[in-house]
Amino acid sequence: MTGEIAIPVTEQLCHSLFYKMNDSLAVKKRSLSAYQPLPPFLYEAAFYAGIPAVRPWESSDKYIPVLINEWAGQKHLLDIHFSNRDQQAALDPMKLSLGVFLQLLYWVNSKPVNLQSDPGELPIKPVNLKDRLKFIFARPALYHSYIQLSELMAEMEKQYMKMLALEKLKRKRL
Repeated sequence: MTGEIAIPVTEQLCHSLFYKMNDSLAVKKRSLSAYQPLPPFLYEAAFYAGIPAVRPWESSDKYIPVLINEWAGQKHLLDIHFSNRDQQAALDPMKLSLGVFLQLLYWVNSKPVNLQSDPGELPIKPVNLKDRLKFIFARPALYHSYIQLSELMAEMEKQYMKMLALEKLKRKRL
């Protein structure tokens, strides 16, 4: 029988919008071997804690479509909150959506999310990423942050599709 496991959050995943030191993620053991998109950074937390789990960044073609689908659901919810001018209700879905974006960003680059690293150093990324993320992190419940996040997601999806096309072309040539 599978029980619950508490995965400690390590320094790599600490950020005021997500987790702080000494936090832990309580999950069912079976969820570590079968992918689920939420909570954000679950598989990174297991990786950094040395707990065996799925590593979505190693098989991005399998897991990134799930992230993109999760974004579509969050985007719909955010559209409703922002059309009602309810910033408070939009805060949690914005945090989740930002987590989804960060997973997409790092996984496309075949790396686990590390919030202490510089995302500007990643080879595949949207233009002006650091400044745009800084804006979103500073004001996550703002409508303009939502628009910025939407644009980042769209650009990252294009980068991902481009990467897939180039890989396919490389395989054809071999």
